[in-house]
Amino acid sequence: MPAQASQHCDPDDTPEVGKLQLVLPLPPSINHQYATIQGRRVLSRAGRDYKTLVAAEVDAWRDSQPLAASVLTALRRHYLALTIHFYFATALRRDLDGGLKIAQDALCEALGINDNLVVEIHLRKRVDRRQPRIELELTALPQAALHVEEDGIAAPLPLPVSRRKRRRRRAPRSLEELVNRHNW
Repeated sequence: MPAQASQHCDPDDTPEVGKLQLVLPLPPSINHQYATIQGRRVLSRAGRDYKTLVAAEVDAWRDSQPLAASVLTALRRHYLALTIHFYFATALRRDLDGGLKIAQDALCEALGINDNLVVEIHLRKRVDRRQPRIELELTALPQAALHVEEDGIAAPLPLPVSRRKRRRRRAPRSLEELVNRHNW
């Protein structure tokens, strides 16, 4: 699945801004994202598998893009806009927003970015019977684009303080890997 990254300078002297574009499979429907176990709602196997798949795609993007490190730095230092185009097999079977949260969580977790940095979300629903998918775009927003209003006075929103979220492991470790790693 193609992954792209681009970087450009903003005309208003904002530092370099990053953009990440990925094409991913559709996330599980909201009815398949969670399970109830001993009275608690937990992410289902389908949800966990989807997060693992997104992490693998992000790793492949990192390995294939020469600017990946600088794009990630820009994404971690700015507020973000997330655009998702959902391509469903049919127009009426699924809600547009049902896959938003898991797609956003999976992407941000794989990138080591706190998803509270996402301040804009754009969703579109399309139909592609032959290739259902989502096309994601995560863009770092220039500081000048965001304002906080206090007592009727607008001021630029301060840039976020980078606190990286812990990244999930790439894959469960086999017993053999554990034995070798810990010299058992």
